[in-house]
Amino acid sequence: MKILVADDNQEAAELIQKRMIRKGHSADIAFDGRKALDLIKVNDYDLAFLDHDMPEITGLELIKYIKENGLKAKTVMITGYPAIEGFAAHDFGADEYLVKPIDLADIEALIEKYKNPS
Repeated sequence: MKILVADDNQEAAELIQKRMIRKGHSADIAFDGRKALDLIKVNDYDLAFLDHDMPEITGLELIKYIKENGLKAKTVMITGYPAIEGFAAHDFGADEYLVKPIDLADIEALIEKYKNPS
């Protein structure tokens, strides 16, 4: 799978990226929303993990862009505020959302889910 991880927490994004690469996936990372959007425009991602609160462009705005442009990427909102942003993520069309701190097992489960949709 081709995966994007966009999170302004560089350490967290790199940890997730390394795990995905070890599992045999292609994984790009971005530390702000502008870079993530640039990557989305030129890559055909299967799955995008998008932090809500990033500089320049939020994860919600990225989800909206993906959906409005008919891109195939399934989207996972990463948030530290589940009560508010979970609803907002679904309103913008996120396929899933995860609450920080992220458990790598949850990320791997979502990769498996979208790698082999039933």
